[in-house]
Amino acid sequence: MTLELSLTGPASHTVDVPAGQGSLRIGPVVPGAPRPDLVVAPDDALDWSAFDGLTVPAGYPWPRVLRYQGADPGFLTWSERRPIEQFHWVPTAAMTVDAGAARIDHFTLSLRDTPLEIVLPATTSVLTVNGDPALLRATLPPGGTCPYLYVHPDTRPARDAPPLRLAPLPALRATTGVYVGVAALRQPFDCASLTQFPHLTAVRLSGHLAGLDALAGLPRLERLQLADCPDLTGLPPLGTWPALRALDATNIERGAGQDLRRQLKEHRVPHASVTRLRTAEWFEHNHGLPFGTWPRATARRATTAFRAAETADDPEAGIRGFVRAVNDLPGIGTIERDDAAEAVVLLAARAKIPEERALSWFDSERDF
Repeated sequence: MTLELSLTGPASHTVDVPAGQGSLRIGPVVPGAPRPDLVVAPDDALDWSAFDGLTVPAGYPWPRVLRYQGADPGFLTWSERRPIEQFHWVPTAAMTVDAGAARIDHFTLSLRDTPLEIVLPATTSVLTVNGDPALLRATLPPGGTCPYLYVHPDTRPARDAPPLRLAPLPALRATTGVYVGVAALRQPFDCASLTQFPHLTAVRLSGHLAGLDALAGLPRLERLQLADCPDLTGLPPLGTWPALRALDATNIERGAGQDLRRQLKEHRVPHASVTRLRTAEWFEHNHGLPFGTWPRATARRATTAFRAAETADDPEAGIRGFVRAVNDLPGIGTIERDDAAEAVVLLAARAKIPEERALSWFDSERDF
């Protein structure tokens, strides 16, 4: 299906929509990122009513899912009369907005460079925050429902960096469900920062965790999910939570998993699953390098170059050789450049040389 839309002016955009596609991506062209379906400049003013009248065969407004990178908050006013199932916003300028009357069910905010002060939609059921949650200043409108909170914070490559604490979010104090996901072999997340949500009944955690003993301060916990956790030191015993009725632990450190299985023989949890117990070597092999989202063949070549650099007698020669190898790989854009830089930081840490020096070699050798 081909649509002609007056988004930035009369008949400004044409888009081909494959059958069954319920989502639409709007924003600028960013090297290394998927090309938007509708290309606009970050500061373009958009006429969101261009989508009025578009529906799926069942009659629900189309598109159902929108991803927008830019600085036009007009979609908030538009959604007051047109409900949006999922909206993912990447603001490109600092701003203060009132979204209290917006009808957005699942609302995702990606914040990395610009702060956002926002009155959240009263009806949002799930709020996801990517990047730097400290850039968010959120409040609830009068009578608004406190949403579930999903957080995917950016973490530092160093595994021994001080644990990352979730910034205070007082407006969401009453939330009953939180999910925090970080990488398994990067800076850990400090679970102690979850005690700012005293009403939690459901907690889902994945990745490198610290401060797990603080979860004992969540006495109402009914559901606990743990995934991709190489270290569960300090996890309170299951008997800490008398209301616990569901436990799901997968891809966790073997010793902790065995201990959980022993506890389940003493503490009956109606719905419990502890699976895929892993060794430290497994985590190193599957989560140790930042090439996980690259095409398989490209990731394999990058990993080979990384291992060669890791064992080089001369750290500088090894790092420079790694970067030259990445130069020869296809499809290296902005995201892959950042991943390659992270790999160089890992090499620097393992060789015990200054990160800044290694990155200077990275910049002098790369042509991507």
